[in-house]
Amino acid sequence: MTDIAADDIKYDRLLWLAAGLSAIAGIVHLVVSPQYLDLWWGYGFFFICAGVAQIAYALAIFVRPLMAESAEPFDDARSSAMRKVYLAGAAGNAAIIALYIITRTVGIPLVGPAANIVEPVTPVSLMTTAAELILVVILLRLARQSAASDVGAS
Repeated sequence: MTDIAADDIKYDRLLWLAAGLSAIAGIVHLVVSPQYLDLWWGYGFFFICAGVAQIAYALAIFVRPLMAESAEPFDDARSSAMRKVYLAGAAGNAAIIALYIITRTVGIPLVGPAANIVEPVTPVSLMTTAAELILVVILLRLARQSAASDVGAS
């Protein structure tokens, strides 16, 4: 097996892992959204939006390797577009992680009936945040790989 083929396999495995982590985080956000809807519609709406976005993102990067079967995995235009997708996913999940840290230390930002109340840390919330953190690291690595492939192709 050549180095290029091995790199392609690693790249695809990272994509699959990223898709799985994003889907898990999204499902958890949707599952807990009813309890947040009971507190206030705004909290529930946030969890529904986060869950739907993470699942949609998982589907987008899940489908990507299947669509690329007929083309080179590091095609210049595709890798540039995918780098933006990876960076957007990393930024979105990093924002969710930041909000998690704020709500567990300082309290819920100044909105809704539970404003300034510190949320409890639970095993499920820790596992979901860990999945999001790993996802951010993987997406940044994929973005870096895409950038390196652009440079190597030049």
